[in-house]
Amino acid sequence: MSISLTGCLDTITGGEGGLGGVGSNVGEERREVVTTYDDALAARNDATETRNTGVKLFNAGEHARAMESIETALGGYEDAEASFAEAAELATALTEEEAASICDVAREETATQIEATEAALAAATAAEEGADASTINEHVTEFQEIEAEASALTVEDTEVLAETLGLQ
Repeated sequence: MSISLTGCLDTITGGEGGLGGVGSNVGEERREVVTTYDDALAARNDATETRNTGVKLFNAGEHARAMESIETALGGYEDAEASFAEAAELATALTEEEAASICDVAREETATQIEATEAALAAATAAEEGADASTINEHVTEFQEIEAEASALTVEDTEVLAETLGLQ
């Protein structure tokens, strides 16, 4: 599981050569990449917790509440995906390809989480609407398979990105 350093970004000094020092535009741009990524990571982690709550509600037979929770998670994942994409674009503009790659993998993993969450929502919706067990189970299986795909991708901690950009 990824850990967000939200609130700790003021400790990033800029590393070698004063990259984060006063008047250093490159350092500020690198910090913006890290801040954008960190915000995305926090949104992704929150969405995962919210979806997990929805899955627990689904398993408890509380399908309407599960749908609400899963829909909220879906919005959180979508916001996170957009922010990871923005961080990747910022890193690319700085010609920081390794950092851009870290951001893009996180975006890809989050896009896969969106697909999994859509399948979970379909299962909860089908259950709420009284669909047969076979239909519901198809959605559950789809969710599990896509979730396994997402688990194969590594979303790096914010600290790894900061180190890659020379900000540690």
